[in-house]
Amino acid sequence: MINPELRRRGFTGSDQGALFGVDPDRDLHTVIAEKKYGLVLPVTQRMRLGGWIEPGIINAYAGITGKRVKYVNETFQHPTIPWMIYTPDAWCEDEKRVVDAKLVAWDQWAKKWGPKSNDIPEQIQLQMWHYMAALDFPLADVAAWCGDELRIYTIERDREVERVMRARNEECYRKYIEGDEMPPIGSSVHAARWLQQAFPNHKRPDMRAATEEEIADMRRYARVRKELSELEREKTGILNRLREAVGMREGIQSFGAKFTWRKTKDTKVVNYKNMAIALLHNFIKDEKAREKMWADYTSTKEGYRKIYFKCDDFADRLDDDAEDTTDAAA
Repeated sequence: MINPELRRRGFTGSDQGALFGVDPDRDLHTVIAEKKYGLVLPVTQRMRLGGWIEPGIINAYAGITGKRVKYVNETFQHPTIPWMIYTPDAWCEDEKRVVDAKLVAWDQWAKKWGPKSNDIPEQIQLQMWHYMAALDFPLADVAAWCGDELRIYTIERDREVERVMRARNEECYRKYIEGDEMPPIGSSVHAARWLQQAFPNHKRPDMRAATEEEIADMRRYARVRKELSELEREKTGILNRLREAVGMREGIQSFGAKFTWRKTKDTKVVNYKNMAIALLHNFIKDEKAREKMWADYTSTKEGYRKIYFKCDDFADRLDDDAEDTTDAAA
């Protein structure tokens, strides 16, 4: 069984990409916020599906390779290295070889999963090196279900990579797990979620003077937001010219590039809110009964903090003051 509490005590194989800055979804700040400060990341349907299908992928791997494989999916802590936590999917019973199952969606394998073992995402390679170091195994197989085929990527243990990984893990463990430091916040997609959770409310009025460093960040923010606005207008202009060029055709193409402008299928949409209101008034004539039903189906949606940025005193000011909606993590 996967042990969430044990996984919070150190670094797992799936944490390695974040520690080395190659995980597209998580960074070190996110990892520490999860382990020490209770940040809860959303579980996507794709993640759930991967967990459900994982045993089947292991069975397919055993059938294709002819190896005797034990499905494990249990969390362990290294007996002498406290930060080394690992949850292998499976391992071979007749040799020292760990096996990890991956359900790779079509939009991932076409671009990120190639034919060779070094043609897979870096965070997956780091995860396998972590497992091999923890288990003292020389080999790891990634059993990746890509589209309609099972691809098997064999990765060998690399002592030099392992040395670098160990140094990085020990440093982060000492500073952030044992110690009270927090990594600098970055541009992870989960950073806004963490900030909303860590600072859900505010006092009012409670403004203070900005430091020189904060003033510099606000200037950069004003400049970047203006540049993004200009780029968005340029993007819209280019798209309009391309749409005009396509006209009544399906699209245009050249060597290595294709631009289509297709109409989506018509769909029927039911307005359930209006339907419920109509049913309420047509079939429940008593006003008090209607009010009770409204109350039964009414709940409070908690508010969240939003950014408003005004830059009158900045040299690189925006054309208009506007509310920024990029921090919505409710």
